[in-house]
This record gives sequence, structure tokens and C-alpha cells, in this order.
Amino acid sequence: MSATIRSRSNALLRRVGAVIAGKDADSLVLEGERLVEDALRAGLALEAVLVAEPLAVLVERWSGQATVRLVDERLLARTSTLETPPGVIAVCPRPSPANLVELPAGPRSLVLVAAGIGDPGNLGALARSAEAAGADALVVTRNSASPWSTKALRGSMGSLLRLPCCHGVDPNEAAASFAARGFRGVRAATRGGAPPERMDWSGPLALWIGSETGALPAPARSLEAVTIPCALGVESLNVTVAASLLLFAAGRVTSEAVSGDD
Repeated sequence: MSATIRSRSNALLRRVGAVIAGKDADSLVLEGERLVEDALRAGLALEAVLVAEPLAVLVERWSGQATVRLVDERLLARTSTLETPPGVIAVCPRPSPANLVELPAGPRSLVLVAAGIGDPGNLGALARSAEAAGADALVVTRNSASPWSTKALRGSMGSLLRLPCCHGVDPNEAAASFAARGFRGVRAATRGGAPPERMDWSGPLALWIGSETGALPAPARSLEAVTIPCALGVESLNVTVAASLLLFAAGRVTSEAVSGDD
């Protein structure tokens, strides 16, 4: 086993710092044992994994799949971007971006369009719900949080490493591409839309979710609206709660998928 890293000038630590600082747009920093495992299951080739000394047992687990080095615990904690450092930091390539014009366009196709979601934690949670509800892809428009930030990745519980994602898409381009390929567009609206149980959820379908304030870009404002009824006095739901309810209302997950039956 290689010697424990104890110097801040170590090349691997400098590499992690460069990715955290945004100096390599093609790489990600993953923090925590769970995200490293998710990346490996997603087939991503990890460049390097740094493990705090108290977690030395993880070196043997991952040594056949990446360069794994032990690091002084306090030194690794200072490198972390998290308030409570998990003791594991890895560098890996970003997942290949999905191509907007190649997204599935079948009768059960469902794409979630996150338009202007500014909170990376919310964006991560949206990706998690989209994957769980059987969506085929996540489209993230311009002026939204990055799906590759540490907060978004952790909030997604690994979904952003598995679910096809188009990031930084112009809303007009997205709307035009969906229309050209026969997608129906539906927008989440605080009020004035059809209730979920009366909505036609047949696909291919693009479900547009606006910013935390409910605002949507111009191309989506004329789309068919769906509104979740709320009790008197409640103005609206949290964006991730609302999106989750609508994603599951679309009915892409069957009892067979949940139970694992053939």
C-alpha cells in the first residue's frame, strides 16, 4: 500500500482542488462513500479516490477499480467542500450529456424539464424523483443550478450519475425540439390548470417545472397546465414535492416494476 498522503502539495490533492475550483469542466468531485459506489455502478471510470485514514478498509474495496490513496484525516477534511466531511473524495469524468434530439419519443416517454431551478439541492431532489418515477431524462435549462455541484449530486442520491441529463439548454431550443419530435408539453401551474387525475398523461410527454417562485420561460407559458389542488390557505407546494406528485401521476411506474416481477 502506498504511503499516506500528508502534504497539501501532493499532486492528487492539488488535482482535487483544481476540479473543485472549476478548472476542469469535464470532471466531477464526488464526496462520500455512497456517491463513489453510485459512480462505480453507473460505469464511470474513477480517476482517483482519496480516503481518510480511519476509513482505510475502503482502500481494499476500491483498489481494483481506481487509484485509491489514504490521506491524513485533517488534511482531507480541509480539502472537502462539505460542513461535515465524509472522509472520502473522488475525481471522475462527468457523465456524457444526453442529446436533446435523441431522447426517447415513444408512447410512454417522459422527460422532466427543470426550468430555472436555482437551488442545487432542489435540482438533485428533482433528479431523484424523476428517476424513481420512471422518467427517461432530465433537461435542465439555462439559468438553473448546475447538476454537477456537490450539493446537487448528493441531493440526487446518485440519480444524476444514472439519469440521462441535458444541461444548459436554451428553453426555446428545447420547446422547438420537443414539438418537432411529437412531444406534448405540460406545465406545472400553481392555479388554473387541470387536476392531475384529469390530465392526459400519454406520451411522449415533456413536463415543465418552473423555478422555486413558479416562473416559467416564455416557450412554456402557453402549454397545457396541470395544478395540484391544495387546501384553502395554502398557496403552493415546494417545487420538489409538486414535481414528485406530478411525475408519479404520469403513471410510468407499474406494480411490476416495483415488485420486480417479469
